[in-house]
Amino acid sequence: SYAPLPSMVSTLQFLATVLAALFAMVQGVAPVDRFLWERARHYLLYVAMFVTTIYCNFKVLEVSNVETLIVARSCVPCLVALLEYAFLGRQLPSCRSWLAMLVMCSGAVGYVMSDAGLEMAGLTAYTWITVYFLVVAVESAYGKHIVGPHLGFGSMWGPTLYTNTISIPPMVAIGLLSGEQEALLRHADCSVSSPVEDADSNQAVVLLVLISCALGVAVAFLGFEARRLVSATCFTVLGVAGKMATVTANGLIWDKHASPEGIAFLAACLAGAAIYQQSPLRSGAIQRRDDREMTMQPIRQPVSVRDEGASDSHSHQRV
Repeated sequence: SYAPLPSMVSTLQFLATVLAALFAMVQGVAPVDRFLWERARHYLLYVAMFVTTIYCNFKVLEVSNVETLIVARSCVPCLVALLEYAFLGRQLPSCRSWLAMLVMCSGAVGYVMSDAGLEMAGLTAYTWITVYFLVVAVESAYGKHIVGPHLGFGSMWGPTLYTNTISIPPMVAIGLLSGEQEALLRHADCSVSSPVEDADSNQAVVLLVLISCALGVAVAFLGFEARRLVSATCFTVLGVAGKMATVTANGLIWDKHASPEGIAFLAACLAGAAIYQQSPLRSGAIQRRDDREMTMQPIRQPVSVRDEGASDSHSHQRV
């Protein structure tokens, strides 16, 4: 039997990612990015928004259904595009891109209405889905900001290390508050009482957790690399397309098949993501970014007294 321990599994994935980032830095695969307050304060806010989205997700599911979350998430790129225009110096999306996002939203609504339909239990449901929608949009835009050159990271292993390290304490707290330690103890008692029957099951669980940790490392690092390379809106569109592709594969493979109409709407979502075109930076924003990169010094790493003495001696020799 499988114990429902989502927070514990997430914590293990965070820990595996932290160890992978440290290993990459120690082995010289990536530059060393030490923990500095000037960087950490940005990631504290980012992780706070991440935890808030998890909480809002739970609250939405209490008063609504998962299909409502699918529709809300598919509409997030529209708001992110406006946030990028207001705060990140991007141009507004072209007509082609607005059409692409409209197709994605319409496809999500069509899929939901052809399957389970929306369930909104009173004003509380609308409140939580609105908070979820706003926080996810702000988090997506802010995620682009914290991978910028102004923080002076040597590689994207730095943001990966910061985010996953800071995420461990709140995820552990969520697990304790939801009573996962009790579920773990019950599962352990069952394994002790019937070790032979549960041996194969436990091995399968360990294997799945290890695979999920390996995938978590890849998703964390590649996610930040993608954020660095594309705009916040484009990254959000990719995220929505990935979720829709997963839903499509689930409907085609597993027992609960989606209807032909539902598959067609999901295909429309993927088509909308395919025709989306990233908005360029505004000319003024390009100039300001170039000026910052020319004049800005990266955040300095703390240096030891020996290093300072060596630099002073070199400077005297040059004089």
